[in-house]
Amino acid sequence: MKILLLFPPLLGEERYGKLARAGSYLPPLGLLYIAAVLEEKHSVRVIDGSVGKITSEDIKRVITDWKPDIVGLTSYTSTFYKVANLCEMVKKINHTIITIIGGPHATACPDDSIKSEYVDYVVVGEGEKTIKELVETIESKGDISTVKGIYYKKDKVVFSTPRQERLTDLDILPYPARHLVDRNLYQPSVMHFKRLPVFSIMCGRGCPFKCTFCSCSKVFHGKVVVRSVTSVMEEIKFLVDKYGAKEIMFWDDTFGLYKKWIYELCELIKPLKITWSCWMRVDLVNQDLLKAMADSGCWNISYGVESGNQLVLDTIKKGFHIEDIKNAFRWTHEAGMEARGTLILGLPNDTWETMMDTITIAIEIEADYAQFQLLTPYPGTELWDTLSTYGEISISDLSKYTIWFPVFVAKGLTKESLLKAQSLAI
Repeated sequence: MKILLLFPPLLGEERYGKLARAGSYLPPLGLLYIAAVLEEKHSVRVIDGSVGKITSEDIKRVITDWKPDIVGLTSYTSTFYKVANLCEMVKKINHTIITIIGGPHATACPDDSIKSEYVDYVVVGEGEKTIKELVETIESKGDISTVKGIYYKKDKVVFSTPRQERLTDLDILPYPARHLVDRNLYQPSVMHFKRLPVFSIMCGRGCPFKCTFCSCSKVFHGKVVVRSVTSVMEEIKFLVDKYGAKEIMFWDDTFGLYKKWIYELCELIKPLKITWSCWMRVDLVNQDLLKAMADSGCWNISYGVESGNQLVLDTIKKGFHIEDIKNAFRWTHEAGMEARGTLILGLPNDTWETMMDTITIAIEIEADYAQFQLLTPYPGTELWDTLSTYGEISISDLSKYTIWFPVFVAKGLTKESLLKAQSLAI
C-alpha cells in the first residue's frame, strides 16, 4: 500500500511566538519510527510541515499526484485543528483514502479525535505495533475489531479496542526513517549544539515520576522501557558512518534512570570522540556520574527545574527539593559541563512572589541557559483534570497551547502579571 505520513504545516511563529528565530527544529522521531515500521512492507512518504514552509496546497498536490491509499497524521494539542482540516481536505480529494490520526493529542483525547466524519481511525499510545497491524488488517479486509489500541467507526457508531500492550523490547525497532526527510532543513537552536551534523536519538520511553503537568506517566502508564546500551551505540555508529554525525542529543522522557546504564554508555561512547547532551532530573545525578559523563563528551545537561519555590514544586508533585536543584547545577558546573534549566511561570499555587522565587533561583544556580515557559495544561495530565482547583483557562484556542502563551491563569494571577513576569525573566 502507499502510505503518506504527515506532520501538519506549522510556522515557527505559531510554535514559538516571538522566539521563532531561536527555536529548535528537529526531525519528528515518533513519525519516523512509524515510517520505518511501515516501510518494511509498504511504500511510504513523509511530509514534515514543521520545516520547509510546507503549505496545505503542497500537501494537496502530493496527494493528488501520488494517490496514497492511507494518510496518517500525528497530532499535538496545538496542531489538532490543523490535523482535522487536513483530514477533511484528504477526503475531499478522494473519499476512499483512509485517514488515521495518532500522536499525543489523539492518545489523550481519542473520543474527540474520532468524532469527525473525515477521520477513519485513531491510534492510541505507542503506534508501531498498532499501525502495522491496522494497515495489514485494512489491506487484507480483515476484522478491524481484532486490532488493539484503536478507535474506529462502524455505521457512524464509535467503537474502541483494548489498549495495545507496551513494547517491552525497544531494541527490535528499526531506526527512524531519517532518509525520508530532508535533514538539511533541520537544526536545533544555536544554543543547543556545539558541532554539526547533530542528531537526536531516543533511548527509552516512559517515566516513573508523577509530575501533574506532564502526560508521560499516563500515556505510558508509569512503565519505563529502555534500549540496551549496545542498541544505542549501534545507532550512534550508524549515524557517524552514514551521515558523519559529530554530536548526539539524547531526547528521552527520563534519561539517566539507571546509573549502571549511563556508566556503560560513557565507556563505549568516549572512543568515538563525539559531543553529546541530554535531559535529566536534578535528583538523579551525583558528582561521580557527572564526571564520567563529562569525560565521555557530554557538554550540556538540561534539567526540569520548574519552580524555585518548594510549595509549588510539591503541588505539581515534582518529587525533589530546592537543595537538589542547587546541588545538580553546582556539580554539573564542577564537572566542566553547561547546566541548563527549564522553568515554568503560572504553576498551581504560584503567586507573584513565588514566580520571583523561580526567577531568583535561575540566577542563584547560575544556569547557563534558562528557558521560562508559561504553564500550559494539556489533556491527559493530572493538572488538566484538576484545573478548576487552581485557576482557569484564559485562552480556549488550542493553537495557543505551545507553552509560550498565557492559556491558563492560576488563582490570584492575571494574564498581564504572567506576561510581566515572563518579560522580567527573559
